[in-house]
Amino acid sequence: KVTFNSDDTPDLGTPDKLATTLTAPSGDPGGAVTFPVGGTRYRLVSQATGKALDAKDCGTSDGTAIRQWSSLGNACQQWTFTRTTSNYYRITNVNSGTVLDSVNCGTGNGTAVHLWASLGNFCQEWSLTPVGGGYLIANRGNGMVLDVTDCGAADGVAVRQWTALGNTCQQWKITA
Repeated sequence: KVTFNSDDTPDLGTPDKLATTLTAPSGDPGGAVTFPVGGTRYRLVSQATGKALDAKDCGTSDGTAIRQWSSLGNACQQWTFTRTTSNYYRITNVNSGTVLDSVNCGTGNGTAVHLWASLGNFCQEWSLTPVGGGYLIANRGNGMVLDVTDCGAADGVAVRQWTALGNTCQQWKITA
């Protein structure tokens, strides 16, 4: 019930003192920010190798291969997430503006990942599942996850898709 003061302004009660911690109502996340935040640039780093998801040679054309590379801090290793549905995201390379794509919508282990213009299909949508301090990044079209080929630690090792195995070669730290 709202009450009013004699001057017809709402009576909002007595303010709490500064630096008072207030408990959010039940069911309210209290204004917490959820991950990922649209427009924020993120780096995706392999939990196994510590290397960043990278667009080969900073390529900007359709078909640019995806690999891992030592962190350079450049736009070729930065990604944004755009929610497509409640559980899926389009992952866009900041340098090229193209999106992470399952080559030819492949469904077999070893299917390559590359950059392509956004087509709005399931082959370009990805889910994020928290695991082991990182995330499994799974393709909506085939259910396979991003995987560092043979857990190779060298710069330039291809990132592909594979059935989830539960190892760190398929887990990615995502940091702003």
